[in-house]
Amino acid sequence: MTAADQTNQVNGPHSKTPQVAARAVGARVQRHEDPRLLTGRGQYLADVRLPGKLHAAFVRSPVAHARITGIDTSAASGLPGVHLVWTGADAARFCSGVEGVLNVEGCVPTVMPLMATDVVRYVGESVAVVVADSRAVAEDAADLVSLDFDELPVVVDPLTARKGGPAANEQLSDNIGLLGGATFGDVDTAFDEAHRVVEATYYTGRLAALPMETRGCIADYDWTSQNLRVWTSSQVPHYVRYCLTAYLEFPEHRVEVLTPDTGGGFGQKAHLYPEELIIPLLARELGSPVSWVEDRRENLMAATHAHEQFVTIAYALDEQARISAVRTHALGDGGAYHSVPWSMAVEPWCAAAVTPTGVYDIPATTYVYEATATNKCPVGAYRGVGYMAGTLAREALADEAARACGMSPFEFRRQNVVKGFPWVNPQGICFDEGSWLETINMLEKMVDYPAFLARQAEARERGRYLGLGLSVFVESSGESTAMGAVHGLPDVYHDTATVRMDPNGCATVTIGLTTQGQGNRTTMAQVAADMLGIPYENVTVRAGESTSHAYGSGTLGSRGAVVAGGAVSSAAHVLREKIIAVAASMLEASPDDIQLEDGSARVAGVPDASVSVTDICTSIYFDSTVWPDGFDPAMEATAAYDPSRPMFSNGGHAVIVEVDAFTGFVKVEKVYSVEDAGTIINPDIVDGQIRGGVVQGIGAALFERLVYDGDGQLQTTTLLDYQVPTMDVSPPFEIAHLCSPSAHTAYGVKGMGESGLIAAPAAVLNAVNDALTPFAAIIRELPATPERIFDAIRKSREQPKAQSVS
Repeated sequence: MTAADQTNQVNGPHSKTPQVAARAVGARVQRHEDPRLLTGRGQYLADVRLPGKLHAAFVRSPVAHARITGIDTSAASGLPGVHLVWTGADAARFCSGVEGVLNVEGCVPTVMPLMATDVVRYVGESVAVVVADSRAVAEDAADLVSLDFDELPVVVDPLTARKGGPAANEQLSDNIGLLGGATFGDVDTAFDEAHRVVEATYYTGRLAALPMETRGCIADYDWTSQNLRVWTSSQVPHYVRYCLTAYLEFPEHRVEVLTPDTGGGFGQKAHLYPEELIIPLLARELGSPVSWVEDRRENLMAATHAHEQFVTIAYALDEQARISAVRTHALGDGGAYHSVPWSMAVEPWCAAAVTPTGVYDIPATTYVYEATATNKCPVGAYRGVGYMAGTLAREALADEAARACGMSPFEFRRQNVVKGFPWVNPQGICFDEGSWLETINMLEKMVDYPAFLARQAEARERGRYLGLGLSVFVESSGESTAMGAVHGLPDVYHDTATVRMDPNGCATVTIGLTTQGQGNRTTMAQVAADMLGIPYENVTVRAGESTSHAYGSGTLGSRGAVVAGGAVSSAAHVLREKIIAVAASMLEASPDDIQLEDGSARVAGVPDASVSVTDICTSIYFDSTVWPDGFDPAMEATAAYDPSRPMFSNGGHAVIVEVDAFTGFVKVEKVYSVEDAGTIINPDIVDGQIRGGVVQGIGAALFERLVYDGDGQLQTTTLLDYQVPTMDVSPPFEIAHLCSPSAHTAYGVKGMGESGLIAAPAAVLNAVNDALTPFAAIIRELPATPERIFDAIRKSREQPKAQSVS
């Protein structure tokens, strides 16, 4: 449903459901944000200039776990240009710490201090902050702060931490921050009667989100009005604003949080960080604006990390290779504290408990989710959070099961995939629509599987090792109240949007979502343009610029197009009805006969009877003689939106790689992607999201890892140590789209921002293992580095001989 001439039905809280001609929705409209950003005319956090602005630098712990026995700030305070030095005790006067917890069974809360007071619990935890005339002076002064510690036992291995012993954080004396699970159906009988059981444990490496723009915030407090303005590079500015009231007692109506251009987030900026509370306190204390923008080393050390899970999964298979039950145990390394608000539960809980059966028609499931505390940086949200590890385990085991059963990876999945909708999984979650089987079939066709097998066999005869990996997924799409409810979360999500039309027929749209490169301004303009019947070029979108404007629950969980789009549609519909009412009056026709599109209102069946939207809006503002009786001329409307039911997008990737058996290096040859995100608003933006997410997934699968030594020291603190994928490893893509539109959202759209990263690592790992089958070697750890691949081949007891089954 991407054709520009297709008519879409817009669902929402309207008196009637309008038929809206899709002129902008579905079109490959160029992103109108890009010229400003690509020519250096954007304004990021570091570009914000305020008179008298001071700069902060944090003193961070050089040890992983220790009792603080002394802090001497005298030398730092005496450095010329230094205005203030605070320790944890100074910050604790205003706030004892922020509580982290997720409202799921077995999650034990922790309190993270704004700065450590008595004990430090990971390398990089802040213990003091310096404010000076410049960042350089602040950093110099920070180096002069003298710290004395009595070191404590360091806990770095989650597998041993969960067994007890020394506590990484005394708030969790047994190191368990999360432990829960559930069973649905007769799992034990299924495994007892299984024809075959396949089981494996997969490890997902510890990653950094690594946005191009690091974290930061600026605060400016006006003591005369008691107004606080905070600029922050955040995905959740309204949540930050709320926390400034909840934790620091700034009156919320006197707090404005602004989000300038944001250079990437990927979930890392969907948190409240202690620094975002400290900087406003410093600004109020000093009576001057205070800025903090972290450097890359700080970002790698102190911004939330991701993944690091051990997922053990088992399938019970019957004689026809159908999965009769699945067992899953997800153990996550949560770091020293629960991050706020997502907690260390966000990875293992999502991996095990959110759609544990994936796309497969499995009648019984049992799962356990667990997270342990360690003396590492806290784990938080990251693009595809939890889904990536869960999908990796399900899809990697599917490939292993296919090999064990002598089936192709496509045929094994076809045997088990859900084939009809609506479908209710063992947890009782209803999936109303999807194209799960069609995804598998389309990927097989795109790959030309028989031709690949022939090419693979011929390459092996020449000592070259090609592999094909497949991964299909279903994603909770458009984070909403209904979506949380089906997974047992009581959280409330909704967004608002305001649409205003001017006398010249142009529209300004204000949404609550921030944008970190997703193209929200472009897609929301397309949605508003079609609802209002005006050209896309006549719509201006303001996205998340200030919490004083529209409200947003955050840019996360693939919710932009779904939730913001729904709010824009609802608000624009109010104005659409007014335009149609006045057009009917001007054309002496029934409102039911008015067709609104292409900048004009026309009477159906009367080609010469039309009036431009510009003339209509001008008349609404300046000519009351054309108003219908009781007409309200206000051309501004605000609406809230929260989908009434959860919806799920789906898709899959097939990846071809070549593994060099002598070096262990992997080259990704090509990626095939199939995506079903319902109605597509802008195909170019969707395809860009797929490419970006898959390349991130290639990084997670092959390159990226944060490494701690036994003393809890982070070894990967620069981009020389932490390897990320660059354009030279970005492969060619072939992308296809399916469409099962949601019956519950405006235009039938579904979210898809996280889908590329959810499934790509599994596809890459499966491709590597397919290439390694002649060596009887297998990799179950990410990243699949050359060292791990070379070592697996070296340890293999068999010589190259076997070929992949067809």
